[in-house]
Amino acid sequence: MTFVHQDAEFPQLVQIVARSTGIAAALIEKDYWVTHTLWAIHRTGLDVWFKGGTSLSKGFGLIQRFSEDLDLMVERGTVTSLPEVTSWTSTNKGPVAKRRAFYNALAAALVVPDVSVEQDTTRIDKQARGADYLGRYPGALLAELGPAMSPFVRLEVGRARVVPHVQKSLGSFVHAHLEREGMLGDYEDNRPAGVRCVHPMVTLFEKLDAMSRRYGRDDMEPDSFVRHYEDAAQIIRAEDRLPDMGMTAAALAQDMLDGKDIAALPRPDEPALVLADPDKRAAIDKAYAKIAPMFWGPRIPLDEACDTIRTWLGELHQAG
Repeated sequence: MTFVHQDAEFPQLVQIVARSTGIAAALIEKDYWVTHTLWAIHRTGLDVWFKGGTSLSKGFGLIQRFSEDLDLMVERGTVTSLPEVTSWTSTNKGPVAKRRAFYNALAAALVVPDVSVEQDTTRIDKQARGADYLGRYPGALLAELGPAMSPFVRLEVGRARVVPHVQKSLGSFVHAHLEREGMLGDYEDNRPAGVRCVHPMVTLFEKLDAMSRRYGRDDMEPDSFVRHYEDAAQIIRAEDRLPDMGMTAAALAQDMLDGKDIAALPRPDEPALVLADPDKRAAIDKAYAKIAPMFWGPRIPLDEACDTIRTWLGELHQAG
């Protein structure tokens, strides 16, 4: 049995799904390859945890934004060919060298049918705290991806807090269409199942922390965090519908502070949420508009997103 992308009519299928969803065909195509890549990685024997924006959209359905990266934590699992790591955090020469050897060897273990995976040598961390990999897929519509998109699937691999997490089954727009048409059984099922998705509240606190730190830099780069505003607001608005995590949001925040998973819990008057600096505000507005093609659902205006976050943080600090 073959994969659906190996069908000669796959390009036509992508166009059909694009018309039925109203989403750009290039995004439909890439969404499929992101899903296929995640499925394949889960079949390698590696231990994998999935987090970040793609987890929010695919795993929990919280955002209607196309997130093209796979944010992962990976351990060797049953892949004994990978070097052992003695410490994921030590900055001593020996542990750093072992981490570097692990991440250098990981590229060969990330086997994805019909996708070429290579380490991104333009992003090398001196302490080997993580590594990026590029999955180059045979897309027919790569040239049609917007300026905010990359013509490959980026895998961002590093250490992260992965508890609590929830097991989820994921799919793509193409898979959903095939299922509606009763055609899934015609192809090999490459939908990821049993994916360990980090709880959205963990992601929320990480995003709030990142917004605060990156906004405060003199050389602020809005593209690196502007998506966090809407993502955070959407998680907050869905809080009552999220899976139980066995603790309150305030308790999780304190636990993440104690474990140094985040540097600080922003306050409602955080500069990144007030946006009083006119130059920084203008730069963020520009970046906010730039990512518009990545959304297939209604957006939350920037000021509204900030209001949602500030109100929630005020209640959280009061409860704490």
